[in-house]
Amino acid sequence: MQVQRARGFLALFKRDLLNLLLSPVLVSQNTVFPFLLVLILGYMGRGIYSGGEVTSYDYYGITIMIFMVLNVSMTASNSFMERSIKTSNLRILYSPMPTSFVYLSKIVATFIFTSMSLLLIAGLLHSILGVHVGGRDAVYVMLLLLGFNLFSSALGVACCCLFKSEEISNKLLSIVNNILALIGGLFLQLDGLGKTVEAISYLSPVKWVAEGIFRMIYDQDFGLFFPTLAICAAGSLLLVGGCKLFFRAEDYV
Repeated sequence: MQVQRARGFLALFKRDLLNLLLSPVLVSQNTVFPFLLVLILGYMGRGIYSGGEVTSYDYYGITIMIFMVLNVSMTASNSFMERSIKTSNLRILYSPMPTSFVYLSKIVATFIFTSMSLLLIAGLLHSILGVHVGGRDAVYVMLLLLGFNLFSSALGVACCCLFKSEEISNKLLSIVNNILALIGGLFLQLDGLGKTVEAISYLSPVKWVAEGIFRMIYDQDFGLFFPTLAICAAGSLLLVGGCKLFFRAEDYV
């Protein structure tokens, strides 16, 4: 029975991953768009960062990858309740397999798909634009981004389970993500705008991720690595628990 369930989950996961890979919008959103954004912002900010250890491409390369991971929540939302996918998922709800497979496979598939996209983007930014991603410590930078990626994947699916709608979830996530990115200083550094603004920026989780990554790259300081990674893991587990609590098969029809 366990083997049959494992095979069923694997089949569902493969189909969900294939749906993501075959979506031109999601592929470009998670690969082409971040690269072009770094290219444009890095070029425009050359004068601001000239002469320093951190170039404009270094800064925006890291911050845009964090922003990309933050918006993974909307990719997860799309993979969970997009109309064409939702119809086929209905068959799972009336099969012998656990209904939890519906949201768990979406979280795992989104995480794998966006993790591959993230690693591809990191490689392209480093090789083409010379973005410094940590050198020998790059593995720790990627691990922190992947931990945040898992959290974002679970967040998008949890929002769908709570609000029962892809449209509502994506609208809410879009607003929240942009606010978190803005106050977290992903597009503009806020540290020079006073202590009050700097204190507000630490209310955004992306500020902690960005701070941890920049400290690892330029100061070899790993003080925020394990706490941030642990928070991402704990948050992911809580969100999966929220999926279990709020997911109802009758609301999915």
